[in-house]
Amino acid sequence: MATEKPNSYLEKVRLKRIRNQEQIESLGLNNLSPAPRSKKQRSTATLSPNPSSNPPRRSSRRSKKPIEFVALDYEANALEKKIERRKAHKVIKKRKFDLGQQISPDKRAAFEAISSDEWLEDMKYYFSVVEDNSKSNVQRVMYTTKKLVSGHGVTHPQTQNTIWKNKKIHLGLDFRQMLDEASEWVYENGGDRGNGWLVEHPIKKLWVYQQARAQNKNQQFIKKQNAE
Repeated sequence: MATEKPNSYLEKVRLKRIRNQEQIESLGLNNLSPAPRSKKQRSTATLSPNPSSNPPRRSSRRSKKPIEFVALDYEANALEKKIERRKAHKVIKKRKFDLGQQISPDKRAAFEAISSDEWLEDMKYYFSVVEDNSKSNVQRVMYTTKKLVSGHGVTHPQTQNTIWKNKKIHLGLDFRQMLDEASEWVYENGGDRGNGWLVEHPIKKLWVYQQARAQNKNQQFIKKQNAE
């Protein structure tokens, strides 16, 4: 049976190691290697604190728990200060509206019996066709108006306070008074970045339509246009 030939490279390495060891022994360098440290010494050296370093930071979040996001204090303080500034200057900054003469309470009372579906459709037609307002203008006005009619009210985006929640509006209301209430509420809650589109502008449109409807002898504008 043929024997395997030894690997020449490995044999050279083995012989070189033997020669190196013999040379180390001849020079008396066998006992110069440092003694290995005990396990206790290694653990002590690893765990010894560094007096110059700060104590380690530890997370207050428990493992396998979702991260909880908390509003920053400075944001809440900034909002409170902004509202306080608005309150301090509400007499100066309060919007003043002059949309014509207020109709009488008797005429407004006649509008209470009109169903919301009827006058909402007619109001949309009035501003779209008769007044020729833009499509986006009419859509934004009617969106807020329908929220007020349904009793959802309007929520301020900064404070989350809601005005007229669970109060379903009708066409016989005093929109001049509601406009004052809306203006007061807006500035008590930090203002309106939409420049009136949050609630004031839709209330103005309701008042304009109410006056136009009274001048039209409480008749729908849709029927009048179809008759012509």
